[in-house]
Amino acid sequence: MNLRQLEIFGAVMTTGTTVGAANLLNVSQPAVSQMILHMEDQLKFQLFHRHRGRLVPTQEAKLLYEKAQRVFEAFDSTKFVVEQIKGNLIGELRVVCTPALGNAVLPLAIARFREARPDVKVSLEIGSLDYVFNSIETGKADLGIHFSPNEHPLFHRINLGDVSMVCVLPKDHPLAKKDVIEPTDLWDQPFISASPADPVGAVIRNAFKQSNIDLELAVEVRYHYTSRDLVALNQGVALVESYLLLTAHRYPELAFRAFRPQIVTSAEAIYLKGQPLSAIAQLFLEDLKATCDGILEHEEARIHPRADHDRTSLVKD
Repeated sequence: MNLRQLEIFGAVMTTGTTVGAANLLNVSQPAVSQMILHMEDQLKFQLFHRHRGRLVPTQEAKLLYEKAQRVFEAFDSTKFVVEQIKGNLIGELRVVCTPALGNAVLPLAIARFREARPDVKVSLEIGSLDYVFNSIETGKADLGIHFSPNEHPLFHRINLGDVSMVCVLPKDHPLAKKDVIEPTDLWDQPFISASPADPVGAVIRNAFKQSNIDLELAVEVRYHYTSRDLVALNQGVALVESYLLLTAHRYPELAFRAFRPQIVTSAEAIYLKGQPLSAIAQLFLEDLKATCDGILEHEEARIHPRADHDRTSLVKD
């Protein structure tokens, strides 16, 4: 007896008629009748008595049905899982991300994604750009999220939006009265930034050079969210990605101001070439892009009161 035969047998036992079983399984009534006869021929014993249009199970059929309950339950569970998979309601997603995005954007994106898919397991790891690349290359993660202007031969790249750098300073700082901060405003301020060896750090330094200011760092950091935390401790001023405005409410002592010339980098998602994304990962990418668009639209209106300024860009695409 195969699973299809057992499914038809179970449907007849449940409904009591071949018509009912046919409707339940969305097949024809003759097909059900034929399958029952074929099963009885194979089993060498009768499963049903025919009585007034109904099928009355024999003692042998009742015993078989009782012993097969675990199979029916497992089969129903399997069908449920199949439907869940088809609807992208279960599965696993592994994401690795650099800190600025991982501490601001990804928690919001994951929360929104799981609102409709609470049974999807999401793994989020935060690390350096090299760690992100290595995790994707070795298959430890499905998606990598980062800021980077460089091509990489192993990865597909999905642009998530251009991100401006904004100036962060103590709320009671004299420069906080300005809408837009320029390099000349900061020449004598203790400045906190990433190393010039960092792509964003190098472009920040170049923006100051264009204004004939030789930028000296008071504190050198690896990640820009560390710069923000140091500004909150009155260690200086800094430029950070505007995505960090998402958590600005946690820092009431800080002010965020537009910076000119505008420094822009791209947020990207990457995945391995030759390794198609799962349906879950594709849906998450769509949600992540929508989340980024919404954040950027809101923060652009909030932090950039003026338009049509010079722009220094990290965007190479």
